[in-house]
Amino acid sequence: MLILVTLVIFRGAPYAQFELDPIASYRRAAAAPAHLAQIEIRNIILNIIMFIPMGLLPPFIWPKFAKFYRLVPAALAFTLAIETAQLLTARGVFALEDIIHNAAGAILGFLMFKIILRFRRNG
Repeated sequence: MLILVTLVIFRGAPYAQFELDPIASYRRAAAAPAHLAQIEIRNIILNIIMFIPMGLLPPFIWPKFAKFYRLVPAALAFTLAIETAQLLTARGVFALEDIIHNAAGAILGFLMFKIILRFRRNG
């Protein structure tokens, strides 16, 4: 599903671009009229939400990913692969900010995993 969303669905004409500013969306949101700022904020939130399953599901399926030090590098590698694929296929922007937001989503998912484990043990 992530591949479809990031490379196929809702993509306009092909273009390849780099965005290495880690807070570019925040800058655009701060400078934009309210309706455009909402779009930037929505995109930030969606980038985070999109990767929550990447932090939540692998630890349940593969126990070795139940360790933070294993899961986060895997999530970073996956999001880096997606961003690189967007650049190479000219289907989006290689954005450092997206990598940061995706990693935050995976970390949130991992925290959810840990909370679920704690409830299962105590419940």
